[in-house]
Amino acid sequence: MMNLSSALVYFFLGCILTPVLHGEVFSSIYKLKLLAKKEENLLRILKQYNDSLVRGTTNNTPVSDMRLFAHLESSVNISCRDESYPENPLNVLHLLNRYINMWPSIPDIVLCDSCAISERERDFNQSYHNLKKEITDWPKQHELQAAVRSFLRLRTTYYLDISKVIQGNINEEKTEPLSLSLIQLIIKEAEYIKMWDEALLWSDALLDLLPELTSTNISTTAMFIDQIKARILHKASFTADAADLLKIHLKKVGVLSIQEDYTKYKKELKEYPKKDVPKMWPFNEQELDSIQKQLCRGVIRKSNKELSSLSCYMVETYIPYFKSKAEEVNKDPKILIFHEVITENEIAYFKEESYKVFIRSGLQNYGRKEDVNEEIRLSYTGWVFEKDAISRRISKRIGMITKLDTTERNVLSSSESYQVANYGIGGYFKPHLDNLHNPIWRQPVQSDAKFVKGSGDRIATWMFYLNDVRAGGATVFPRINTRIPVTKGSAAFWYNILPNGEVDERVLHGGCPVLLGSKWICTKWIREEGQMFRRPCKLHFNATVH
Repeated sequence: MMNLSSALVYFFLGCILTPVLHGEVFSSIYKLKLLAKKEENLLRILKQYNDSLVRGTTNNTPVSDMRLFAHLESSVNISCRDESYPENPLNVLHLLNRYINMWPSIPDIVLCDSCAISERERDFNQSYHNLKKEITDWPKQHELQAAVRSFLRLRTTYYLDISKVIQGNINEEKTEPLSLSLIQLIIKEAEYIKMWDEALLWSDALLDLLPELTSTNISTTAMFIDQIKARILHKASFTADAADLLKIHLKKVGVLSIQEDYTKYKKELKEYPKKDVPKMWPFNEQELDSIQKQLCRGVIRKSNKELSSLSCYMVETYIPYFKSKAEEVNKDPKILIFHEVITENEIAYFKEESYKVFIRSGLQNYGRKEDVNEEIRLSYTGWVFEKDAISRRISKRIGMITKLDTTERNVLSSSESYQVANYGIGGYFKPHLDNLHNPIWRQPVQSDAKFVKGSGDRIATWMFYLNDVRAGGATVFPRINTRIPVTKGSAAFWYNILPNGEVDERVLHGGCPVLLGSKWICTKWIREEGQMFRRPCKLHFNATVH
């Protein structure tokens, strides 16, 4: 087995190139739960094979004598039985890592060159490959890398303690500690996406925890970690610091690559003495603490005066005896949370219907193809059409509360169908506006669906929250310092278009990354068609909710 220092050398050499990523499975808790369940079958056939070796009289070494089997058995017994297992980002990394780096090595161990190949080995090999074919969503390496990037987003958004994370602790939830290979991958991905500070912080944490990770070659391993840190400093234009870091290792034996790096850095300093820039922290804009990140963490950015003006009240609807519970989260523009507006059965309906048509979320770019970009949006979505009494009843309820027309017709609909989205670990949506720059008085966009073609822009947004999230996932409005926490059974509502027809730029909003748990939302966008007597045009900008 490769020792720790050798592993770091290969890691160092492999850090230079990384493919472009487009994650799939990791971005959906639903699919991750299926993977965790299917892993139980892999463990079952491995255990059957191992038990047959123990009972038999073969010269082959039982797989149970290997630490790999013990690790798989312990981890899979937990993952396949715990429904909430994939709702922890560390568990997601472990699950994907097992599929990508552990399970594929088992057939090579069973069918090793020095092992006797009998009927039981052939049966195991056949069973393994049959199961692998059945698992159509078997993860790929790029998905583990993309999951690591999502995890880095969580780390920098919620200021997670790296030392605690390595030991398997997030928000006081304890799970399996990170392995050395996963820590290496985290450093590699942070470096690749130019999160220099993050890569250095993880490298320092790895140095601090080396005595716990290994009892041999600690000094050699530390030396290679310093080499990685020096390369990161050099890439971040702190070449003098990189050279100083390597200087203390120059007299050690067997460090030719360190000597070469040191010579390279000194040569660059001599040729470009003014290359280094003044010290700044962080090195990269991605790691700056933005307003959005503060709101995601629950930092209150409104003044006491603003907060004291907000209230809760009963909103009158079209039916006199029916009122709805409303909570103000912002005065101007008016943003409301309506509580207890969807039932458990209706929530189950939306989930079940969307399961059937789930795809990776895209961005609606009118006049262009839909864009699937994990740097902007990370979730799975499914559209639920108004084809039965349940969906039509819910639409009428939304119209009754908002006093807007929400009718879905064959042509010129007043609202779109329901978009159900499932955000998994690290799932998020960067700040954006919901409007389509397609007002009702313009020529209809040809790429629009037939039933909403010519229906105008999205005048308002209604967003159901279909579950509670253990940590993260809030909806935030960075331009108006507003945060909407995820509360099951409630719905957020705001106008995207001002009464005079202009886009309200203040309602720029985004979905915070999910830290623990899974986030389900169901959105209905209400169009301009049919609203002329419901929300008459005005010359001023007061966008109130009736």
